[in-house]
Amino acid sequence: MNSQTVQSDRALTINARAGGRKAFGELVRRHSSRVFGMSLKMLRNREDAEDNLQNAFCKAYGKIQQFEGNSQFSTWLLRIAINEALMTLRKRGAGEAAICGDQDRAADDRRTKVELRDVHPDPERQYLVKELASKALDALPHPLKHTFILQKKEGWTNRELAETLDITPASVKSRIFRARARLRQRILDLSKTEPIALQG
Repeated sequence: MNSQTVQSDRALTINARAGGRKAFGELVRRHSSRVFGMSLKMLRNREDAEDNLQNAFCKAYGKIQQFEGNSQFSTWLLRIAINEALMTLRKRGAGEAAICGDQDRAADDRRTKVELRDVHPDPERQYLVKELASKALDALPHPLKHTFILQKKEGWTNRELAETLDITPASVKSRIFRARARLRQRILDLSKTEPIALQG
């Protein structure tokens, strides 16, 4: 984001804090796509992402007086959107886990007796390894999971994550380290109950 846009955001934010609805509307227009994209990646559901977008902007509008300009408006807004998405994930967690569990058991039943001993990559084995990794990732606590996804999949830097999540860069590194350790252990545990080779 160039300095002209940052300055423009700052001016719009000052105007919005003074009650300017048009200024806030311009901030909504300017940042909607990024907030929606992040929401969709976290929630993996278009309807929930749209709800999260609306909730985030409603909360930002209600709290605009609390924004002191110590960070960019976009950073502050993304932090609100991430927190809203995490709350949504916590609320639906138990129900979603039950649905996923049923789907996983059905998939497991279909391949109960399948044993893949060929260490060369093949489509079925790659699918099963990917499924194992997905299960392991879903089992992570939400803060670890989403910090890990934003860094490893979306390419966020430790500094960007620290600013957006309102934590220190050291805390970001700690979350990534713990996420890796838990993923490794979870995959090992799953591999003992699922008949697939992890090497290759």
